[in-house]
Amino acid sequence: MFASVYVILPVSDLAPAEAIRASLAPFQRGGKGDVPDDWLAFHDETAEVRTIHLTEFIFTREEGRGTRIEGEPHWHLDIGAINDEMARRGLQRWQVRFTDFEPDLDAFVKAYVRDMDRHPATGGYGRWLNPLGRWDWWDLGGRFDGRIIGERRRPGVRRTASVSSGPDTGRTILVNVTGVLADALGSEPPEEVVVEADANIEMVSRLAEDGQAGVTSAFPGAILLPPGAVDDRLRWLQAWPRIEPEETISWLGLPNGADWGAIVSAAYRRFPEHWAAGVAYHL
Repeated sequence: MFASVYVILPVSDLAPAEAIRASLAPFQRGGKGDVPDDWLAFHDETAEVRTIHLTEFIFTREEGRGTRIEGEPHWHLDIGAINDEMARRGLQRWQVRFTDFEPDLDAFVKAYVRDMDRHPATGGYGRWLNPLGRWDWWDLGGRFDGRIIGERRRPGVRRTASVSSGPDTGRTILVNVTGVLADALGSEPPEEVVVEADANIEMVSRLAEDGQAGVTSAFPGAILLPPGAVDDRLRWLQAWPRIEPEETISWLGLPNGADWGAIVSAAYRRFPEHWAAGVAYHL
């Protein structure tokens, strides 16, 4: 799924491309090895693990199609380990409730659950993740190319954005849906984005004017406030799946329950001398 975020930044000596990357960096989704360890927090999933342990599943090996799974939830199951167990038992179809033959929860997790850690203090099962994570990868413009200034590129014009979060397996698979960069960057764009010429950068004061006039392009799915404006955990304002964070809405001088248009406009009013980059991100 793709969404848009307008990254608000101050005018500074930092190259615009690097300013965009630095502002978005704390919001990268991931776990150990993906982001710095001090960004991580334990996401407890013990309840989900217990549910998997107690659920009845039916696994069916289908020639040329892999293993069909009946029963929910099953996302954490190690299908490779299950296939090995089915092969050991000589089964094409396995109806099982794991707790019936492996009642010890820890032994079950070690044998049939993937990517699961155990908290050293609580003993709970879960994963170390970045709690601020919002994106898997992003591109300046991307599929929302030109939207921030109220236009879109013509269909069929596709180039790879030079300002992005970098290589990603998912990005490679979906390369046909990544967007274009401003024409001013050329076929071999420099690292530094020319702010005035780029079709995915706009002054916040202009966005405020567009918002007041009801121009749809002034209202993205999320707003990222400038570094240092508030704590990082409060910088990412989003409309979906719910409008949050409430603390930031209050900081903007608005009551809980304010609509998204009012929130975006209030954010623009706070930073009229700043500029904003229109970014497409995959979540």
